[in-house]
Amino acid sequence: MRRALVALLLLAAAPAEPRFDATAAWGEFTTLLRTSYGYFQRPGVDGEAILKAFEARATAASDRAAFVDVLQRVAANFNDPHFVVGPFTDDDYGVIPTAGDLHAARKGGVAEIVAVRDDSAAGLRRGDRITNIEGGTVDAAIARACGRPVAVLSAVQADYCLDMALAGVWKQPRRITLAGAGERALPATVAMVRRVAALPPLTIERRGGAAVIRVNNSLGRNETIAAFKDALAGLADAPVLVIDLRNTPSGGNTTVARGIMGHFVDAPRPYQMHVIPSEERQFGVPRRFVEYVMPIAPRYRGRVVVLGGHWTGSMGEGLMIGFDAIGVPTAGSRLGGLLGALSNEVLPLSGARVDIGEEQLFHVDGSPREDFRPRVFRAEAEARGPADPLLDAAIAAARRPRG
Repeated sequence: MRRALVALLLLAAAPAEPRFDATAAWGEFTTLLRTSYGYFQRPGVDGEAILKAFEARATAASDRAAFVDVLQRVAANFNDPHFVVGPFTDDDYGVIPTAGDLHAARKGGVAEIVAVRDDSAAGLRRGDRITNIEGGTVDAAIARACGRPVAVLSAVQADYCLDMALAGVWKQPRRITLAGAGERALPATVAMVRRVAALPPLTIERRGGAAVIRVNNSLGRNETIAAFKDALAGLADAPVLVIDLRNTPSGGNTTVARGIMGHFVDAPRPYQMHVIPSEERQFGVPRRFVEYVMPIAPRYRGRVVVLGGHWTGSMGEGLMIGFDAIGVPTAGSRLGGLLGALSNEVLPLSGARVDIGEEQLFHVDGSPREDFRPRVFRAEAEARGPADPLLDAAIAAARRPRG
């Protein structure tokens, strides 16, 4: 009894949890975006209009969890897979492209599949048309993911939220309806994410006399540097080397990227350009610098081609523009479009964890990284089971006589 009384007294004496101030938290979040986000305004994305559309909902949030839910819808409207807000719950959408296996474009009220991830269990094909998602219309699914009606969204915003809707809640099975084929049950994407995470950093294959190094979403794992070096040493006899970056949706870090590219240069070479807009916004002083790759032994002397596709994201995209800058041929489709060099922020007032691109990234020729198209361009870059037309075409092209 005495111990219970003491506990009650301690509880009574404990300071009360401060009331959540949604207005102040919104100010903290919007200041971060306006000051530091490198892609706040761009074609199809009006940052100020997005913030205006969500301000009332955000400032009316009763607690941190409800506030973070609103911020997640804000992030979706920016059409940027690098802009992610947590912490996450089991009821949240999967983060794309990492937890996505379908890429689609909206044509009227129908979603047409543009690309299907190679290791997807969805069983769909490019060109399949989806008329319903989770029992509702395509437009309703987009509006749910974006938090706003399709009528007020730009085309790029609607298509981004369409991919979110197709990925679904990452731990829940999905239901879609195909035009002329009825409803399909699709598995949750969590199993795919875990399966990829369990792979070794690299997979090595000999294919028709060529060597293939596949990077298994490991550009953020520093052990990939040594694994790539060891793999290359064992493939020195191969006249053609293919570096396959089509399964790198989660990006990585520049140390790993330079650790790979360094085996293909004899002297320091520029590979990407950085612009930090926050300094100019705050102080009127522009900041821009070029990053270099340095030689690393062993130097591979054969012909090289690098493959990328929709699930080539962030540092995978950096490798694509970097290899292009040092003169290595690239092949594939449009890439993942993860914008900028990622920064991780924790907002004290709300506890929100915000990932955004605070550095804009460019090819050394000055073009934005997100606009890069591989030199040998194909609308479809993904393999389908044992058939891999892009890989076979890349090997054939690399074998042709120069000149």
